[in-house]
Amino acid sequence: MPERRGVQATEEVKAEWSTAYKFYLRAPGDRYDKKKDRTARIDYVAQEMKLTRKQAKRRIRNYEAWQRNIKKGIATP
Repeated sequence: MPERRGVQATEEVKAEWSTAYKFYLRAPGDRYDKKKDRTARIDYVAQEMKLTRKQAKRRIRNYEAWQRNIKKGIATP
């Protein structure tokens, strides 16, 4: 079975991941505690995009995985 990474997601979905990640980077967090920082940032994304926390977390995780795959040369931007 050929590699399908990054092919299933449409451009609209990738755009949504990018938007979520921009909110994530802008979000205020706890600079002294890594776990609380990520949690606070994901909560901010969920609030801004009017999503559940789980949906926001998935969008952030998908964006990060997509970027890793681009870096490895597996997926296309």
